[in-house]
Amino acid sequence: MDNNFRTPVQLSVLPPVMGQEQFATYCGTTKDTVRGWVQTGTLPSVKIGRQRLVNLSLLQDELKAGKEFFESGHYTDS
Repeated sequence: MDNNFRTPVQLSVLPPVMGQEQFATYCGTTKDTVRGWVQTGTLPSVKIGRQRLVNLSLLQDELKAGKEFFESGHYTDS
């Protein structure tokens, strides 16, 4: 995976939700890091059954609207 952050991401090809481990692989970080982001409300998530998945649909909307910073507690109601 190209970790050049200047390369645009094709957001339209992403599914609406993604497992935390898969999202970590996609971003080039660890699953523990993603789990921490979800637990602290830094990353939007949705609970489906027993799993808490990354809410890519909301993340895409936020990025398209120009959001650049994701802070702890922003997605605590997700």
